[in-house]
Amino acid sequence: MRALITSLGALPMALILVGAGTRSFAAQAHAAKGGAGVFEHVHALALDADGRALFLGAHTGLFRSEDGGRSWEKVPLSPQHAHLDVMAITTDPREPLVIYVGTHEAGVFKSTDGGRTWREVNAGLGGLDVHGLAVDPSAPAKLHAAVRETGEGIYRTTDGGGKWVRVDDGPGGEVKVLASVNNPTGMGGIWLYAGTAEGLQRNPDCF
Repeated sequence: MRALITSLGALPMALILVGAGTRSFAAQAHAAKGGAGVFEHVHALALDADGRALFLGAHTGLFRSEDGGRSWEKVPLSPQHAHLDVMAITTDPREPLVIYVGTHEAGVFKSTDGGRTWREVNAGLGGLDVHGLAVDPSAPAKLHAAVRETGEGIYRTTDGGGKWVRVDDGPGGEVKVLASVNNPTGMGGIWLYAGTAEGLQRNPDCF
């Protein structure tokens, strides 16, 4: 059975980890153990800015590994949200302790201490089903979020999640992953890419 790849992450020493919709981590089954069980339907993978901690988002929540995926610990986002479906993860390229997580039911969470504590940063979001997050590599306080269903569209924050503003209807099709690329558009801003069920789409983030 072929797996649907939904995320990809690389660690030092050329170890590549793949997140998939079915039979995820089939080739790295040992990496999904250590108190976390075997992962299924992995949505997101992200490294912190130091390249030491690997974060994984799945149907069963958020997990962290600090040994290249050999063992994992579950990271509760809050006492009320221990088992959220984590759809997207992005990290600040300049601050290793700053992490953002997009969830299926509760919007965006932010940590400023490497994932030890979290707070919701949803002011201005029209909905809480967040399927994509992207940080601007040249201005990490600017992020975009792809919201589905209620309030569907692309939202932008320029203050690290303090306030979100809807800026676009969003790409056609279900967003699987969102990324900002530090490549000038010629119109101001940089390119925002969206991986969807229909393929890859892009738009300048100056909209």
